[in-house]
Amino acid sequence: MEFLLHTIALEPARWTPQRVANPLVELLPAIARAGFRRLEVFEPHLALAADEEALPRLFASLRLESVILSSYFNVNPAVTSDAAFEAGLQEVEARVRRFEFRKVRLFPGAGVKPSDEAAVGVVTERIATVAQRLPEVEFLLESHDGSIADSPERLVQLVRELAVPNVGILFQPTVFEAEPALRQLEIEKSLIRHLHLQNRAVGDAGKFVRLSEGAVPWQKIVQGLADNPHIAATLEFIPSAICPVDQFDRSQSLAEAVAESEYFQAL
Repeated sequence: MEFLLHTIALEPARWTPQRVANPLVELLPAIARAGFRRLEVFEPHLALAADEEALPRLFASLRLESVILSSYFNVNPAVTSDAAFEAGLQEVEARVRRFEFRKVRLFPGAGVKPSDEAAVGVVTERIATVAQRLPEVEFLLESHDGSIADSPERLVQLVRELAVPNVGILFQPTVFEAEPALRQLEIEKSLIRHLHLQNRAVGDAGKFVRLSEGAVPWQKIVQGLADNPHIAATLEFIPSAICPVDQFDRSQSLAEAVAESEYFQAL
């Protein structure tokens, strides 16, 4: 299974107001030296860069591929007006073209309850618009909690209602427990195109642990998807990088990312 590294994995400020403590101009050379080549890119690493337009040249010089834009474009009608939706879509289009992204991660209605059919209807229409505007790009709807994906059945229904070839599901557990994760897998399996890899401690979903040690049975999940050779996976979070900004050790985190890559690719 194809393996990517997410730049968010090396960003300890990801959930703080600062968002970025490690600019891409510093991260990318270290990532390349560690042997990674294909990347999913945390959108704030682009939006908050000192010179975003210069970054494609750096990717090229390091022989790094910007494969997936991990976008925070919010299609929830409660927080994004029609005008803001159009402006946000134009930003996504510009980044896709600038970096030649082939895929874009979207949240399927962040903050939208699966039972809110009016909001789900607007989200569906907006995703259809996005997919039509960029038909050459694959849009991956992440099964992230706090969205329509809280109901795997409703997310599957949404994708099937869209019925467009460039929209599928990016699987991550909405509940970090073995049984719910495997049940979710079975419901979403036919529409899954990508995996986001992370794991949490058994009995403590707030604690990040190595892929081999946590509640999510990644080996069973990979085996369950073995009949689809086109699915890829991104290492999203690593335990050593879940820390305060002033305690972040880039070398340690990259070494852990390499070890996680080796473990996953041996499954």
